[in-house]
Amino acid sequence: MAEVMAAVALLEEGFVRRTPSRRAVLEAVASWRGHFSAEEVCRALPSVGRATVYRTLASLQQTGVLCRVFVEDGGLRYQLGESRHHHHLVCQACGAVQNISGCGVDDFVSTVAARFGYQPQGHRLEIYGQCPSCRDQSA
Repeated sequence: MAEVMAAVALLEEGFVRRTPSRRAVLEAVASWRGHFSAEEVCRALPSVGRATVYRTLASLQQTGVLCRVFVEDGGLRYQLGESRHHHHLVCQACGAVQNISGCGVDDFVSTVAARFGYQPQGHRLEIYGQCPSCRDQSA
């Protein structure tokens, strides 16, 4: 529940209205274990409008309360509380997502951005493959 209170405080700082529906989304997100999709939250909260779920998740991601992961099929998954810079390993078989702390691509990003005259403001890295469990099952 501490995560919910922190999320509410961050949203209120950003002048986002506090409503019962938004509160329900925050509570669902705070209780979720692992990564989840917006559609999973919608299914878990049938009384909350789809637009409210999507807007609340976007606000939480923008304020750094949620981490966003792009999966290979073009979808988005989220996880609470991973605000420090990190990247992801995504299993193409089961959809599991593993966070990778630390970043070894900063020099590459700076070099490529400089070559094209860009000022980098951030980057994401998702590595797609098979997790050890799925790899063992297919062997």
